[in-house]
Amino acid sequence: MSFNNLLDLYSLENCAVIFRHVHNEDLNSFAKHIENYRIETQNRYKNDEHLIEVLNSLRRVFFRFTGSFLPYSKVIGDELQQDLLHKFYQIKSSYPEFFSNVVVHIAKAYRQVTSSNTNSMSEFLNKYIKDNSETDMNIAIITKRAILPDEKTIIKSELRDTYRIKFYTDNGFRKEITTFDKVIYIGSPNYFGEYAKNTFKGLETIFLSYDMFKNSLEPKKAFGELDRSGTYSTIFNDVTIGKPIQRKVRIGLEERETLNIAVNKFLFEQENSGNSSQDTVEACLIYLENDRFLFAPRDSKIRTFTPDEKESFIKQVNFKDVEEDDFIIIRNERDTKLIAEVADQILKTKAESYRGLQNEWKERLRSMVHRNGLTHVSNLLSEKYFLKTASIASIRSWCDEDSICPTELPKLLKALKYDSKETEEIYSKMKEIRRAHLRAGRLISKKLMSELSADIVQDLKEQGFYNFTSEEFDGASFNIERIVSIDNARRLISPYNLMKPIHVN
Repeated sequence: MSFNNLLDLYSLENCAVIFRHVHNEDLNSFAKHIENYRIETQNRYKNDEHLIEVLNSLRRVFFRFTGSFLPYSKVIGDELQQDLLHKFYQIKSSYPEFFSNVVVHIAKAYRQVTSSNTNSMSEFLNKYIKDNSETDMNIAIITKRAILPDEKTIIKSELRDTYRIKFYTDNGFRKEITTFDKVIYIGSPNYFGEYAKNTFKGLETIFLSYDMFKNSLEPKKAFGELDRSGTYSTIFNDVTIGKPIQRKVRIGLEERETLNIAVNKFLFEQENSGNSSQDTVEACLIYLENDRFLFAPRDSKIRTFTPDEKESFIKQVNFKDVEEDDFIIIRNERDTKLIAEVADQILKTKAESYRGLQNEWKERLRSMVHRNGLTHVSNLLSEKYFLKTASIASIRSWCDEDSICPTELPKLLKALKYDSKETEEIYSKMKEIRRAHLRAGRLISKKLMSELSADIVQDLKEQGFYNFTSEEFDGASFNIERIVSIDNARRLISPYNLMKPIHVN
């Protein structure tokens, strides 16, 4: 079946790409006033830090409206609304002239939008499908983020069961090899990126966007610098591209900025939280679906879900082997704690005394770092005790509760003033704990396999994640998350912020 779908996909002929704009006067007004705010902040207030922070909040609110099918009055939650109103009052107090000239118009436009119990996008989408689709057509609706159950109900209740509709996130649709009668993207080609511009999976591909955004697609020339005659890529053979639509309102808002702003804000707040840098761990940034991200330790093990591998679709792999578009499994509390719990069950009565020894040598190391500082300890271990692995990052990791048995533990124990007999005992028991952890990881993967199946793939494509509760592990909750991209830059992150999906507020 999959092979036949693949053949259908690459033999699809006479595709049409169509562009449609959705108009909402109140949203246009809101967008224009935000743009005016941006220009005034840039030109007259020299990008004042506080005003920029408010601008970022306004961007988030605006894109919540344009990305939702709910009535506008129900899109913004109480917490975000109160935060926005608080920021308005701060501006009124600190920048009275700017407030009266600029912000008051934004507040009025915002109130006008939120007073509406309709949604122009959902109304346009439903009417478009009814007017342009035959009964029982296969239709795919693609959104950047997973739509809420209530949003899905709004669309399906209007259309009844007349059409066969499937919902996908942008990234989920990339793995879909089925072809459709209609593929409807909620947004412009530029919003969805290159894949949406050059891979057409429907006889008709329709891009619906609000009219404050340009909605068009221009085929790229193949080897344009070499071929001045203008030969186009064969991707666009038999593809009819409709007339582009220019935006009616010129605004400088880009949604992709909001996620990077949220990441930078998170890192800034952590850096200024007062926590000691000695407690941090080297980690990389992983972007997830639906405007979320997490930090993964560089030396960690990640559990992956690969539904195409029927015999072993849950595996534990090194972080460096994880790639974009992989599905990863995350416990909604620290996954390493679950491994430790299962490892302790494997160790049975020995667990308490072994963990006591583990905590004891770590406390000695932490005390040494506290007295002398990371740099001095790193130099001491390297030069006096000949540890090749005693970098500052490694020492931070050894101090962390999840570290069990570093490669050069015997040398480290000697530096911590343990005698040879104590060193041998601790090293032997740390190796036993490590073996228990490895066995626990395999056991967890095996038990999770018994509870999961490849049948959840469609849910993953629709939502970008899947949540389940394990009966095997006393109701522990897990998420399966799709990796959108990985930023391998090294960042120092507090242990309690690791492997925890963080939402853009």
